[in-house]
Amino acid sequence: MSTLLSMRREPVAAADAADRSAGLRRGLVEAEILDEAARLFAARGFAATSMQDIADALGSSRPALYHYFAGKDEILKRLVEGLAEGTRRAVADAALGGGDAEARLDRLVRALIAPIAAAPSRFRLILTSDLADQFDADGDLSAMRREVVQAVATIIGEGLDSGVFRRCDKTVATFAILGMINWVAWWYQPSRGPQMDEVAAALAEMALASVRARPGEGSGTSVSAVLSAIRRDLDFLERNALPQEP
Repeated sequence: MSTLLSMRREPVAAADAADRSAGLRRGLVEAEILDEAARLFAARGFAATSMQDIADALGSSRPALYHYFAGKDEILKRLVEGLAEGTRRAVADAALGGGDAEARLDRLVRALIAPIAAAPSRFRLILTSDLADQFDADGDLSAMRREVVQAVATIIGEGLDSGVFRRCDKTVATFAILGMINWVAWWYQPSRGPQMDEVAAALAEMALASVRARPGEGSGTSVSAVLSAIRRDLDFLERNALPQEP
């Protein structure tokens, strides 16, 4: 009986393996199509790029592309959805674990850089094209953008409150760090290096250096430390105070 059952299982196992192999191959082909389409959309514009252009760039045929995507509208929609999903996952991963504001900001910057460095052409397209919003009918992409801004701003705010970060404008610091992260999509090329982990580590340190409290700016409790903190706070308030009404 056991031999008979084993014989019955073999065709099923072979079919499962074949299905997994086919699914893996399809995923790889779709990723290649998405990457090339994103590059062409960013370089030529969405309207000026045809399915034939994408097929030519891939060394394939237009009918072969339709086996994977119904058209370039579906390709762009998948690019938008992939960006929202990947970025939201990066934020969630960075939120795991403890540590002070500096440790958490380090994790978040690295996590946000990873998907951009892995597919820079996709991010260039989404970050510069208004078309992305047209394919964001449910507002998921817009919500993701707000979540990223809020995640960075929250950590910076907590770092300011705890004294880990120096006194600065939270909004300016937030968008300065996000600008540094997003710019990776324009200059980084995975084929040329450096390695993605090296890029993430270097930019995370630069982001931290821009907000990290300088020596003597911590939360000391001596009289001199308290007075210094008061002076810094007064200077900060004077620089950022709203103009008085006449």
